[in-house]
Amino acid sequence: MKNYLISIVFIFISLIITPVALLSGDITKSKDTLNTAIQSETKTEETTSIPSGDITEDSITVFLSNTKKNLTVSEFEYVCGSVAAEMPLMYHEEALKAQAIACYTNSLRLKNLSDKSDINGADISDNPATHQGYLTREERKEKWGDDYQKYESKLETIVKEVEGEYLSYKNEYCLCAFSAICTGTTESAENVWGEKLPYLVSVKSSGDTLSPQYSSTNTFTKSQFISIMKDLGVSINSKTNLKDVIGKEKTSKAGTVLNLQINKKELTGEEIRNAFSLRSSAFKITANENEVTFKVSGYGHGVGMSQYGADFMARQGSTYDEILKHYYKGAEIQK
Repeated sequence: MKNYLISIVFIFISLIITPVALLSGDITKSKDTLNTAIQSETKTEETTSIPSGDITEDSITVFLSNTKKNLTVSEFEYVCGSVAAEMPLMYHEEALKAQAIACYTNSLRLKNLSDKSDINGADISDNPATHQGYLTREERKEKWGDDYQKYESKLETIVKEVEGEYLSYKNEYCLCAFSAICTGTTESAENVWGEKLPYLVSVKSSGDTLSPQYSSTNTFTKSQFISIMKDLGVSINSKTNLKDVIGKEKTSKAGTVLNLQINKKELTGEEIRNAFSLRSSAFKITANENEVTFKVSGYGHGVGMSQYGADFMARQGSTYDEILKHYYKGAEIQK
């Protein structure tokens, strides 16, 4: 009986820590997706309504940001390449299916916009700071090396299982934002980009706090801090005690810094995050005479699906549709 109880406890602990063990350095390549472009897209007057009837266009044209050239591939190949770029392939199959549907939905949404002049007339860019990542088959071979056949087989099987499925809200393609790790609570689109989207609201994602990359610390010397703040239009005297120029931050319930006064100038958390290359806008700032320290939670903007949280949910038994419905409230999966 004693051995039986020990086995049960071991299995329970394994279920909890499995996502932590699987999180290798590969997550550092998981992009903070749909970041700068998403703000302009939510303000656009372009229609993103789903066309009536069946979708017959079965190719995606990708603007390759490095070569400045367009590449046209099948929708299937595009989804394979975007999932490979955006989520570690050691993640659970159900999380990867959710990622595949999110990537496919984003491609359909952007493909339906008429103004594509900023990406050479393509449907979507492979730049994750603009739209979302994409890796060609050759780039996948280079990335995975000896594991290529294993991961490519897993990838193609997953994408085939959800092929053609996308997310919609009131007959419009969803803007499927996602990021690597949230604070334990996802952020609303309104708090990050200033635009309300009913399916991009704050939800719990408690598994994220188990990530070994959940917290990060960035420390800057006095001279470094003063120099960076100067670029933000804030002048600080070198003789000033830095503790005296940093005001109290206003944060959301997810921990995102909405605004913070530094030397009486109000800045957004996103402005500070970008200026200091922090992993997220959810941070606590402390200062003394000689340095400033940011203690950061999460990795990415925190809006929409948390990739680590999706993997955690999958390992607790959630299916891809349950994951998507959790992170994109009120959205429907269609095909």
